[in-house]
Amino acid sequence: MATSTLEEPHSVTQSQYHHYVPRFLLRNYAVHKDGSKPSTKKSGKGKSTQPQNLNLLDLVSGELKQTWLSKNFGLQDMYRDFDKSNPDQHKLEKQLSVLEDEVSQILRTVKARFEVGKAEVQLSRKEKGKLRKFLFIMLYRNRTLHSRFNKSKEEYDDVDREQMLQYMEEKGFKHPRDVWFANTSAFLNADIDINNDKPADTDHVDALLQALKTKLESQAYPPDAQWFWYKIQGSFLSFCTPKAKEDEFLMTQNAYSVFEGPNDTMWMDYHAFAPITPRLMMVTRSNLLRKVSSVEQQSVLDSQLNGVKSMHGGAGSCLEDLPVTDPENNYSRWSNGEKVLSATKMSPDKHIFYFKFFAIRSKHVQRTNTVLLEEAIKTETLAYKSRTGLLRALESYLRGDTPGFQAPWLTTVSSTATASGLRLHDQRLIYVRMLRRVAQGLGSQLPAGEN
Repeated sequence: MATSTLEEPHSVTQSQYHHYVPRFLLRNYAVHKDGSKPSTKKSGKGKSTQPQNLNLLDLVSGELKQTWLSKNFGLQDMYRDFDKSNPDQHKLEKQLSVLEDEVSQILRTVKARFEVGKAEVQLSRKEKGKLRKFLFIMLYRNRTLHSRFNKSKEEYDDVDREQMLQYMEEKGFKHPRDVWFANTSAFLNADIDINNDKPADTDHVDALLQALKTKLESQAYPPDAQWFWYKIQGSFLSFCTPKAKEDEFLMTQNAYSVFEGPNDTMWMDYHAFAPITPRLMMVTRSNLLRKVSSVEQQSVLDSQLNGVKSMHGGAGSCLEDLPVTDPENNYSRWSNGEKVLSATKMSPDKHIFYFKFFAIRSKHVQRTNTVLLEEAIKTETLAYKSRTGLLRALESYLRGDTPGFQAPWLTTVSSTATASGLRLHDQRLIYVRMLRRVAQGLGSQLPAGEN
């Protein structure tokens, strides 16, 4: 029987601050207090003092400030089960920390290779799978999903209300948050060893994959289980870095849950983003945007992409020309423009993937930052490393450099707009004016725009 997570916290379990962006990632954005130089003194453990502060932009007040990273990008008791009968109320947080520890080791290797100037990093199939699972968990554990599920059954008002309530009744869940916790646990434990690198002509592998999907749908809310598999299989992973030394990637509170693509009556995520450091970003790119050597296969992909665009009024991706490709591997080879399995069969645990570090132009860096800034209106703060990097991102956004993104004072509101539409336009106008003031304070020479 499922248990409740919304009981009053009368137990002796202590409250904890839970990060939805792990500290090992925030430390990559950390700075020393007030821009001071690193201390040469050694700590008791013989290590130099590490920076523990974040440069933040308050997206409500427009204030630039510096504060401890340990108390940012999280919520108090975010993943705590308040059921009084549960002896381990922070169980989910502990489960999340296991994956975080594993991924931190993988990304430490990635970061080390990148920082010494290597062109690529090699990852095993298991390591690649851990990263893909981590990216979905980061999407699923965020504040938006917390808001969706952290309410009573009567208050649950998402579009799937009827289906959710039926699922809760069938499974014995008392509160939507119980479903969120159970789903997250199921995703953490999901087996994804057979994924989008499977040989396309192997019926046996297809059957095994379907079995894994069916199993997960029996353990988690089916629509979210299907979402999990879509995110794992519908895109490929890449690593990007700015060519220009002045450019940086911002870290917004919802960076790991933002996607680039149309979002009207339906949505299409052409790209999703995962900042590692101000100079290194994981980007997942839709398989529809893959470039292949086979003319026939490319024609099929192009036809599928055009079909998706037609469902969104022709809207494509502002990053369609992003110069990234899926990784090469050690178990397949190219033959007549197509990738085929090598004649010598190799155990999956010996598969190696070669991920390049793609150096991208300022245009692509700032289009990525523009997507993050556009969606940051729903949040309270963002982290940045340098004022120069922040200013370059703000100026590109405020100029409207990215197709499909335009400053509110350059847009008009339809006479038939709803009240909610007008409110959203007003909110964005206030938000963009605040960003313009911040940019001016940083020395921007952009035109003032309307007041």
